[in-house]
Amino acid sequence: MSEFAKLRVVASYEFLKHIRRKRLYIIMALTFIAELAVIVLMPALMGKYPDDAAGMAALLTIGPSLAAIGAVFFSGDAIAGEFEGKTGFILFTNPVKRVTLVTGKYLAGVAAIIILVIFGYLITGIALQAIYGEIPSEIWQSFGLCLLFACSVISITFFFSSISKSAMSATIISLVLLMVLSGIIGSVLSMADQPYWFLPAAGGDNIAYVYGGVDLFIESMMPEGAAEMYGMEGMSEYISIETPDIGLTAWGTTGYLIIGFILSLWISRRRQLA
Repeated sequence: MSEFAKLRVVASYEFLKHIRRKRLYIIMALTFIAELAVIVLMPALMGKYPDDAAGMAALLTIGPSLAAIGAVFFSGDAIAGEFEGKTGFILFTNPVKRVTLVTGKYLAGVAAIIILVIFGYLITGIALQAIYGEIPSEIWQSFGLCLLFACSVISITFFFSSISKSAMSATIISLVLLMVLSGIIGSVLSMADQPYWFLPAAGGDNIAYVYGGVDLFIESMMPEGAAEMYGMEGMSEYISIETPDIGLTAWGTTGYLIIGFILSLWISRRRQLA
């Protein structure tokens, strides 16, 4: 059997494992609930939907973004779990190369996350068509950036999975890096009007910002007349929030995708079974 055929078998088997596990359906349910919450709560709390379909589309990216972050849960145990559960003694000593096994696991994770992201954008598209009678053309760019971000999340988690002793630690470290450290640093740099395209968080932010930048995103969340009511009108003259450059962010996200995956392959090949 050729190495490509072995890769196909590994990827298919790992993908079926994802399909059988509850985590796929839990993340899918959370994605649906998040989008439904935006659709229901916007008119209930704000009195109406945003005037611009692009603004509503930006808010609805919460679902696909959640699905992308969910990639962590598909990847945390991919490598570390084999060492933690001692299944690596069987898996890593068979005729299939470790590179093939890790690559197959990666492709299976990508396939699972593609299903989740498509599900999220289907809800977004249906909601926008029903509410506004149109779908912004930027949705395709947002979709592509979301897939790119999700794949980079898998690569980053694979890297931590390859160096961690347990699947739980790999998952927690990845979540802390992506949602806490990177998010906080990105927010500080953004408020200081400094670029932060090189951070993992920028890839997630641009999924929404592609529709019209951070200004449109914030505008869409504010009730009509709120700026005047709270004395915020004209504050843009004094406060500037940096919107990460889409092109640079895409390159940065691609860098995390490639480097994280290559490092996970390299470390997995050299890691000893204990």
